[in-house]
Amino acid sequence: MKRNLDLLTNETFDLIIVGAGIYGAATALDAVQRGLSVAIVDQGDFGSGTSANSLKIVHGGLRYLQQLDIKRFRESVRERRIMMHLAPHLIHPLPCVMPTCGFMMKGPLVMTAGLLVNDVLSADRNRLGDPEKTIPAGKVVSAKECLRLVPGIDPKGVNGGACWTDAQMYSSERLVLAFVKSAVAGGARAANYVRASGVIRKEDRVVGVRAEDRIAGDRFEIRGHMVINTAGAWVDDINGFSGSDTPQIQLSTAMNLIVNRRLLPETAAGIYAPFTNVLTNGSRYRGRHVLFMTPWRDKTIIGTYHLPYNGHPNDMKVMESEVQDFLSEINAGYPGEPVQRKEVTGYYKGFLPMEGLNPKTGEVVLKKHYGFTDYEKKYGVKGLLSVIGVKYTTARDVARKTVDLAGSKLGRKLAKSISHRVPLAGGDIVLFDEFLNGALRTKPADLPERVIQRLVMLYGTEYPGILDLAGEIRGKDKTVSGSAELLKAEIIHAVRNEMAVTLSDIVHRRTDAGSAGHPGDDLLSECAKIAARELNWSKSQVSKELADAASVYRTW
Repeated sequence: MKRNLDLLTNETFDLIIVGAGIYGAATALDAVQRGLSVAIVDQGDFGSGTSANSLKIVHGGLRYLQQLDIKRFRESVRERRIMMHLAPHLIHPLPCVMPTCGFMMKGPLVMTAGLLVNDVLSADRNRLGDPEKTIPAGKVVSAKECLRLVPGIDPKGVNGGACWTDAQMYSSERLVLAFVKSAVAGGARAANYVRASGVIRKEDRVVGVRAEDRIAGDRFEIRGHMVINTAGAWVDDINGFSGSDTPQIQLSTAMNLIVNRRLLPETAAGIYAPFTNVLTNGSRYRGRHVLFMTPWRDKTIIGTYHLPYNGHPNDMKVMESEVQDFLSEINAGYPGEPVQRKEVTGYYKGFLPMEGLNPKTGEVVLKKHYGFTDYEKKYGVKGLLSVIGVKYTTARDVARKTVDLAGSKLGRKLAKSISHRVPLAGGDIVLFDEFLNGALRTKPADLPERVIQRLVMLYGTEYPGILDLAGEIRGKDKTVSGSAELLKAEIIHAVRNEMAVTLSDIVHRRTDAGSAGHPGDDLLSECAKIAARELNWSKSQVSKELADAASVYRTW
């Protein structure tokens, strides 16, 4: 996958997709699989915006069952299964537990009944045929077992624990990239760091976008029959050029913290944490809400902390006061093992669309459903659609529906969607454990098992290409300074084959070396040196890249 902007100007596309997060990437893939020509661009790197902020959970929709929303529950069960099929190296089952208390809705009897209904209504959840992807039946365990699984909660009032299984992404960033790579392999033209500065109109029809290369500064046009805006929090930056200034989205920030230790021995857990909000009338509301703690690699991700947001998305920063407030909530809900500020090694902070604030509690009320805006119907402007997503798990299904709508607007009879059954790049694996064990058996003698296991988890069936590059590197030391697992070949592969053009691309989204916290100055410096040779960076550019890559660990 090469960055070639000439490919964006050499043809008129059926679809121009602006925004290459999970929704845009999935839409591009579904479209090319169904015979449409596609260009997809992003003002940053692929998946570097809202899609980079994630608890990394692929939800099966248990909370929708609690709300008696059977349709969304079934949709989530299906999409969780499909995602594990599409990218079996990146998505794996995740056991979860929620403490029970009392004898009403949060009590063991009600939870037992709810988990039974969950199992019955998701009876098709294990159709993949891979034992490693099995989602077992839920159960309620004793208070003693719950406190063993979630040792830091206040034991007062705990009378059991509701256990179920969802799924977790090993790398949400590489999942987005897998969609993009698959789309490009199918014929899509993709480029990162291309900003769509406005739409091109011919009378009442949009016929393309004006674009700017944010690397070289060049300006050019991309022509197409339809523009689909999947820019997430930046959706209004593009739509503002369509003839309407009506905002399409009301934003809230969503922050998850990464803690540099495993707080939970073997399961993710929901904990009840107290919070206090000041209401518009000046009064204070005190309540409890659920925070989720997820073991991830040798770390813990805790989320999610929501606040309303009124500025431009480009101006969003991680505020130290927010981190401290969130830590206070976490430690109040998990007092047995309080998290120290120095243990917080990273932050995922992005945006989610919201309806507004709950007037009774002051809490952010998130949008529950994705939405389309058809500009022809709403404003009389043809050739422009926008999509607002609300959930990582169901992005593929929303993408399918987006292409259905685009096809009808173009007057094209499209082939049926196959995005539910064709594995993503790196994902053509039938039995994951068998594939992993085979990789370990045939590994090079000079590489430890943990290196191979990590390569398989990140790259799937593409990992042999990394090993081939590693074999070409002279010297005995194949790994990057400061890491026992990151191969020098991965930096080269990221630049040559995965369109990485900045150090942040490499560290945060291709190799995942920096996604759980600052990887160390030695590692960043060596990665920058390798990238500099590949990308012809000057010394000043290397300094800038190092500063940019480290900036994500700052607070203000």
